[in-house]
Amino acid sequence: MLFKPSSRKIFITGITLCLQVLSATLYAQIDDSYLATFKERRVEISSIIPQSRVVVNFPSKGRLKKSRETRVILYALPNGNTIEQTEGLFFEDIENREKEWRYDIQHIAAQVRFLRERDKRFNYIVVYLESTTKAWTSHASAHSNSPALYNFLLDSIQKFIAYQLPGIAPLPRQRLILASHSGGGRFVFNLIKGMDSIPPSIERIAFLDSNYGYETELHGDKLYKWIQAPPDRFLGVISYVDTTVILDGKRVVSSKGGTGYRAHLMARDLKESGVEMALISDTTFISYKGRGVEVKIKENPSGKIYHTVLVERNGLVHMVLSGSRLENRDYSFWGNRCYSKYIINSPER
Repeated sequence: MLFKPSSRKIFITGITLCLQVLSATLYAQIDDSYLATFKERRVEISSIIPQSRVVVNFPSKGRLKKSRETRVILYALPNGNTIEQTEGLFFEDIENREKEWRYDIQHIAAQVRFLRERDKRFNYIVVYLESTTKAWTSHASAHSNSPALYNFLLDSIQKFIAYQLPGIAPLPRQRLILASHSGGGRFVFNLIKGMDSIPPSIERIAFLDSNYGYETELHGDKLYKWIQAPPDRFLGVISYVDTTVILDGKRVVSSKGGTGYRAHLMARDLKESGVEMALISDTTFISYKGRGVEVKIKENPSGKIYHTVLVERNGLVHMVLSGSRLENRDYSFWGNRCYSKYIINSPER
């Protein structure tokens, strides 16, 4: 059994000794020159919990404002992806671009750079959460105490950020956004499972086609109570009808196992609990929207795979800004990439 070390010990072993600036890799090409271009600082923390990698991306100190509260986006990675692939990169060489296609399907770093430029209400820090098993689903299965582990990881990251930026991002001035894609949703759901209630420090929860693991009995009441409590909270879900997808002659998900079905279930549970939502439907999306919640489900009569496209087409940007005065300003969900010029090596820079 894994015993949780004391907070003092984890601070020393998990942060001070294991803190390191990531070096460039052959394909990621994330080095000091690129970080300087975007005025960022990129730090890795290892060994906070078993089989995990954490990378924290800070804007430069010159871009951090004491007058602003700090939004910390914790992004739980999809199955099969590394942090570097999730951050994103443009390859000029076509052969490399085709070979390393995972670098061009999320572009979370560029989407966060767009947010930093457009949303001057907050400082933005993004934290990438990777399981070294390449899947939070298998990580959770391997660790029976994963709810406690994930809460400990979250607590350690918050304390690390407060330690790094004591005058700018102390714990009371951190606003957390729990975001996830694909199997990263398992991290978020197990995190919630380990909480008596979702704390007020969590401002937003964003499921980017990652809500497979939603269960009414485990999560419904906690999400409802969290949405209802002041100050304003926001739950965002983007999914698609994946039950129509056929791959190698078989359905990729069962009739009740996909994100589209689970999104309808989440919306139904919230409505039955008392959350008022309008139902908006067209040929592209079915949307449930109300105070503190937006659930979008992509229609899919032709059985296409939209799993990563939901992220690529400004998915994270929309989940962070939806419901605010900046919603759809200088971007549109499901439109062209609003963040292209913020991609490393982008020809649009």
